[in-house]
Amino acid sequence: MVNELPYLVGPERVIGKLKELNEAGKVAGIADFKNLSDRHTGLRLQIMVKPGHNPQAVLGELYRLTPMEESFGINNVVLVDGEPRTVGLYDLCRHYIDHRLEIVVRRTRFRRERAEERLHVVAGLLVALEAIDEVVVIIRGSEDTATARDALMERFSLSRIQTDHILDMPLKRLTALEVRRLEEEQAELESAIAGHTQLLDSEKRQRTLVLAELGEAVEQFGRERRTEIVHADDLPVFEAVEVADDVADEPCVVTLSTSGHVGRLPAEGAKRATPGRHDVLVAQVLTRTTATVTAVTSDGRALQALSAELADGEGRTRGAGAAQAFGTNRGEMIHTVVADGDEHLFVVTAQGSAKRLTLDEVRETRGGKTLIKLKAGDRVAAAFTVPDGADVVLVASDGQVLRTAAEGISVQGRGAAGVAGMKLRDGAKVVAASAVIGDDALITVTDDACVKATPLSELESKGRGGVGVRVSRLADGGSIALAHVGPVIGLLSIMASDTDPKKPDPAPVPLMLEATKRDLVSAPSERQILAIGPARW
Repeated sequence: MVNELPYLVGPERVIGKLKELNEAGKVAGIADFKNLSDRHTGLRLQIMVKPGHNPQAVLGELYRLTPMEESFGINNVVLVDGEPRTVGLYDLCRHYIDHRLEIVVRRTRFRRERAEERLHVVAGLLVALEAIDEVVVIIRGSEDTATARDALMERFSLSRIQTDHILDMPLKRLTALEVRRLEEEQAELESAIAGHTQLLDSEKRQRTLVLAELGEAVEQFGRERRTEIVHADDLPVFEAVEVADDVADEPCVVTLSTSGHVGRLPAEGAKRATPGRHDVLVAQVLTRTTATVTAVTSDGRALQALSAELADGEGRTRGAGAAQAFGTNRGEMIHTVVADGDEHLFVVTAQGSAKRLTLDEVRETRGGKTLIKLKAGDRVAAAFTVPDGADVVLVASDGQVLRTAAEGISVQGRGAAGVAGMKLRDGAKVVAASAVIGDDALITVTDDACVKATPLSELESKGRGGVGVRVSRLADGGSIALAHVGPVIGLLSIMASDTDPKKPDPAPVPLMLEATKRDLVSAPSERQILAIGPARW
């Protein structure tokens, strides 16, 4: 029975995810689940486990695959010396304490000034009351208020403020009781001023006062903590759900198609004579049914799935969508799938940043965490594995292409933002990138339905961070819409339908191209090309 959920996670969201996982067969051991929440009993999600399954192991999978365990970021932006800064928890507390100290100082100065002003008035009233007879004579002998004020100021060395209060003083203030009250007030004001001065002169007293005021705030407004803060070493560890006994440890191929479908095929499987739109591939990786496969997304996240849990790629659907296979978010697309190996993962963003990571780092990045720190408005444009010693090419939308050594991009951890991979001109962005393997060619497609293949031998390897060279001449206002690196022979293309230039034709068309020299005009295509890739078989 689930009685607690993370912040901003509702029971409907968990139930919806459980339905997706159940339909995809991703969580073994769940017999049924119900949302029993109501206003009388509160949050109650009932999840029933099949006989023979370890409930703790199933719970661990639910934490991993559903919003029952969630991480969220907090944007701690504070004004520091008038400038907005993003700070951590320690600095946030430190700046808040500094803010409270500033409030205490400014408040104490104000209170001391008011007390000094009042003490000044009280001192003048006491002077007048001690010589009240003479004061009355001066007032009665004066022609007007101004004359009386000047006479009192001269006779008793009073200020204008003191004299005005004496002239405004009613007769009832002349009693002995009022004199005692003024004397008591004078003593209290002098004591208060001394206390304010001591507070302003001692930072220790100021911090003690801030601590006391925070304690009063907790006493008045605090509520019992509903969450628990624990050290990372004290987090509970759940057993991994064992792969079903009937799943054999066999070699398999996990494929990612240009349509976004992810499927699993036997390493030695039957071939289909007529390919469909899901048979044009972006990436494929040889692995085993019991191994974990990692998908790298356009948001820079690493998402894991067990090979055996991926949908069969031999059926009519050729697998399953990215959201069902790996749990991607709306608008998030998968760029590649990787498994264990000695190669490195190369990540390129639309704004030209590049980063190289070890596959061990990728494999250990779990829970949908990011592999690269993206700038505002930036997205991952390409992700692929690259062997040691290979070059990579980065293709920009304005027709510029940069070829550079992959080893020129230093290996970084997942928290880094990468380095400058390609310098982009105004308005340009990276549309594709890939490793250079053998005698591959670069195929570029423009937004006005023109296509060109350029031998990669035409591109000289340069250092990272350059603008590259022009690979194809573009019409005024034209741009590169997509690009592919690979052998020219055996390519398939997904064409736009005759009625809608954005709607793909379900039947792939063989792409027959002849590689031409760099910086020539692209040849027109009969229809707009939406995707290019090798065939599944």
